[in-house]
Amino acid sequence: MKLYTMKYFTLTLAAMVCLIMNAQNVQREAMSVEYISRPSEPLPDGVITYNVVVNQTYRDQFEAELEQWEIDTQLAQETYDAEMEAYNAKGTGAKILERALLDEKKPQLVLPRKPVATERLFEPGIISSKIDMQGMTRTEGGATVTIEIQFFEGSAPEDAKQEIKDKEGKVSYKYYRTMKYRQPLRYTVELPDGSVIVDEVLTSSEEFTTHTTDKYTTKSALNKAWNQTSVNNRLSQMSVQAGMLVINNTLNDRFCFAKKTRPMTIYHAKTKKKVDYTDLNNTALDMKMAMEKYLNNNDESVAGIEACVKVWEAALAEADYDNKKARINRKMAGLLYLNLINAHIWLEDYDRVDVLFDEMRRVDTKKNAEGTADGLDTFSEDQRRRKEINS
Repeated sequence: MKLYTMKYFTLTLAAMVCLIMNAQNVQREAMSVEYISRPSEPLPDGVITYNVVVNQTYRDQFEAELEQWEIDTQLAQETYDAEMEAYNAKGTGAKILERALLDEKKPQLVLPRKPVATERLFEPGIISSKIDMQGMTRTEGGATVTIEIQFFEGSAPEDAKQEIKDKEGKVSYKYYRTMKYRQPLRYTVELPDGSVIVDEVLTSSEEFTTHTTDKYTTKSALNKAWNQTSVNNRLSQMSVQAGMLVINNTLNDRFCFAKKTRPMTIYHAKTKKKVDYTDLNNTALDMKMAMEKYLNNNDESVAGIEACVKVWEAALAEADYDNKKARINRKMAGLLYLNLINAHIWLEDYDRVDVLFDEMRRVDTKKNAEGTADGLDTFSEDQRRRKEINS
């Protein structure tokens, strides 16, 4: 099935989800599937290691300022020591005469002011530990991930107030402060041959986030609570932590055999006096147990999935699409198709998934089938592409 066709089909089905949400006989088994996702952009053969380099633009600047301060401090001390030596070498009379005639006083030690950090300083080792490229070994000689923490940017804070009326109509105000900020992170990935395959910046020139303080009953309370340096520190730390999470997930998705988790729902029905769904009830539980083994015991899991497929196919074969009272009516058939689609995705039989989507559309189960809103078609196509590109 072509991708645009499946997307159209998904939207149609998703719009109909609400039609059967209240169906009393439909039961669901929700589960989370752990699996290894193949990379969407596999690295060249032989690149199985990586290392991480972290630079901070402001840290480099601040350390340069500290270094210059140490030089200036030492120079000031040496100059003072030399002047004091010369001063002490003079006789008392000469000192009195110079003080009277030339207004020269005893040398004073004037030291430069030590720089104070105006941005948060990040420890490279802590930041680099946030990168974990799964399935690869962290060591020299492979891919190099470089993280550059750029300058923190913040706008001038702006004061605002919120009007509050009580039951008697009396007006009071609460005061708060806002500021816009951003903390750009640039990251690159360089291969051993020197080629750069990633060079991206999180936070574009337009992407500022607005920070809003708590609300206070007086302006003085707001001013007392506000410390610009502390606010910048906190916002910078939050931004870098969030950015490193994005970078790590991106690198793993694109280049690694990474462990992921995906939610899945299997459908069955409530057994009633006149209709027995024991086979579907048991199979739903069997599927859940099979998926629990998917990551660590794949062979056994696959065998369990295949057994569930046989039950669902047998039930679907008895479907009567024109009889609402049939055990497998149109609604139940639609849900069985969804179960089978899920099963064949995990069996990596993507051609069969396409066939099932086509059959599901052709027999007109879409008005009663739910579950496609979670993007089964998109997930299937993505998994197919990852398998092909890594073959």
